Amino acid sequence: MEDFWQRAKSFAEETAKKSQTLTMPNKIADLVADTAKKSKELAFEASKKADELALEASKKADELRVATLKQADQIQLQSQSLSKSISDIIPPQLSSLSIASSDPPPISDSELRKFGLTDDLRDFVGNFTSSTFQSFPFRVLDEPDATTTGTNVRKDLNEWQERHANLVLTTVKEIKKLRYELCPRVMKERKFWRIYFTLVSTHVGSYEQQCVEEVKQRAKQEEAKVDELKQTSVANTCTYDRAIRN
Repeated sequence: MEDFWQRAKSFAEETAKKSQTLTMPNKIADLVADTAKKSKELAFEASKKADELALEASKKADELRVATLKQADQIQLQSQSLSKSISDIIPPQLSSLSIASSDPPPISDSELRKFGLTDDLRDFVGNFTSSTFQSFPFRVLDEPDATTTGTNVRKDLNEWQERHANLVLTTVKEIKKLRYELCPRVMKERKFWRIYFTLVSTHVGSYEQQCVEEVKQRAKQEEAKVDELKQTSVANTCTYDRAIRN
C-alpha cells in the first residue's frame, strides 16, 4: 500500500514538472491524455487495493467470530463439567440442605427467648471447648444412636429441646463448630446433646418448664372443649329422644 502511494506521489511530481516545460498545444494535449490515463490506472489500482483490504478485514472478522464462539463453547463445557463434579462430590441430601441453609427463614426475638436463647446463654456457651465435653464426668451407655431429623438433630430430644438445639446451631457459631469437631468422630450425637443440656440446665430449665406448662394448659383446654362437645351432644340426644316419645 505504501508503494502505491509512493507511485502516485511520483506521478504527480512528474506531471507538474512536465506541465512547466510544455508550451505547444499538441504536447499539452498529450500530457492531459497521459495524465488522464495514469489517473484511471491509479484509481483502478486504488479500488483494487480497497477491495483487497475489505476482503482481508472481513476474513479476520470471521476468524475472530469463530474463535469467540469456540471459546464460549469451551467455557460452557467447563462449567457443565464443574457442576457435574460438584454434584458427584456432594450427595443430593446434603446439597439440598446447603441450599436451604444458605437462606434460612428469619427467627423472631420472641421465639429465641421462648426457647432460652438469651444473651446470658450465649456468653455461657461461648466459653465451651472440646475438652468441656470430652472431660465431662457424665457417662452415656453405648447404645445405638437414635435417628436424626432433617436438620441432623436427634429425635430422642423432646420437642422443646429439638427446637432449642436447632436454634443454637443456627445462631451460636461456637456450638455449631464444637458439634462439627466432636460428632461423630469423638462422641455420638446422643452424648453431645445430653452433656450440652446438662451444662445449660440452669440457664434454659425455666424456659423449658414454662413451655411444657403452656403445652399442658393448651391440652387441658382442648380436653375441656371435647368434654363440652360431648355433654352438648348427649343433651341434644336426650332432647331428641323425649321429643320422639311425646
